[in-house]
Parts: sequence; C-alpha cells; structure tokens
Amino acid sequence: MSIQKIPTKIKYTKLPHYVENSSNLTYGSSGAACFDICAAIHEPLELKPGCHVGVPTAIKTAPESPIWFRVNSRSGLAIKHGVITIAGIIDTDYRGEWIIGLLNTNSVESGCTYVINPGDKIAQVELPFPYYAEFEELSNEEFEKETTERGAKGFGSTGR
Repeated sequence: MSIQKIPTKIKYTKLPHYVENSSNLTYGSSGAACFDICAAIHEPLELKPGCHVGVPTAIKTAPESPIWFRVNSRSGLAIKHGVITIAGIIDTDYRGEWIIGLLNTNSVESGCTYVINPGDKIAQVELPFPYYAEFEELSNEEFEKETTERGAKGFGSTGR
C-alpha cells in the first residue's frame, strides 16, 4: 500500500550570512520523511560536552497555513556523536531566521567536544504527514510581503 504525499509550497529566503550547501532544504531520497537544514556559520563552532547552542541557518520561511515544521535530530549526529536537537517546532506564522538548538549529551568527563563546521547538516525537518515541501526561493524584498501578526518574534516571545 502506498500513501500519496501532498506537495506543499514553502516560500523561503536566504539571509546574507547563508552558507552554500547543495544538501540544504533537500530530501536525501524519494522516501525520506525529512529535509536537511545546514549551519550558516563562517568558522568552526565547538559544542562542548553538556552544553547547548543555537546555530543560525540564514533561512526564513513562509509556509502556507496550517503547515508547521518539526525539527529533528540527525541520526548520525545523535548515535555517533551524542548531539541532538532541542526546541523542535517552527510555527506557521514565524517569519524570523531559523535557529537550530543543539545539545551535546556527552558527559563533561568524556571530553567529547563536537565541532560544527560551516555548511554542515545539523538537523532534519519534517512537515505534518502526509505533506511534502516544495521550496520556492524569494528575494528578501519579496519575502517581506509574507507578513504575519507574529512576524520574527520567537524564542519565548509569548511569555514564560
């Protein structure tokens, strides 16, 4: 039995600090449930054991409502290096830059620092089943027309 995926247009824009990687915003295979998102940093970033960091992506999105995104750990990072994602939902009405929370779950005693390099795949992102993202790049000027009441407010902006 095969369930039909529903292609859904996701408008996005790249910010000036975007780091090119052909894997960014792409599905790894035709059967993949998630697309990859990459780090927009310009020098290596050390993630020490027991610490967390917000990694910029230089991507902003404007999905059609009611689409939201779930940010998931990459299995290779989790299993091989103990690095997982935290803070995993990006709402339909959020128009700010995607910042991916990463946590190094290794103990401080292990000394297992993980180095994130510019353009590295840092997370995988899914849409609600059975939706499938089809990306449409907009200029920053075009993207600014995709407003919502919330806009770029995020990371605890609705209160404690």
